Amino acid sequence: MCDAAVELIQTFSALSRSDQYAVLLELARISEANAGPLSDEELTAAGESVFAMYEAEEAGHGEAQKG
Repeated sequence: MCDAAVELIQTFSALSRSDQYAVLLELARISEANAGPLSDEELTAAGESVFAMYEAEEAGHGEAQKG
């Protein structure tokens, strides 16, 4: 992954949940405009990835609170 992509991800991770959601919607809109509509399978995979990311984040917050 290039440096710009890594920086984008780090910046995204620092955003509030509502801003992250807004960014994800905008990225999906841009992707659709550039590559055509996403298939149901692509949308499902993207949703599952985002959900897994949030679950991992929440699990990490729980561990941080225990320690």
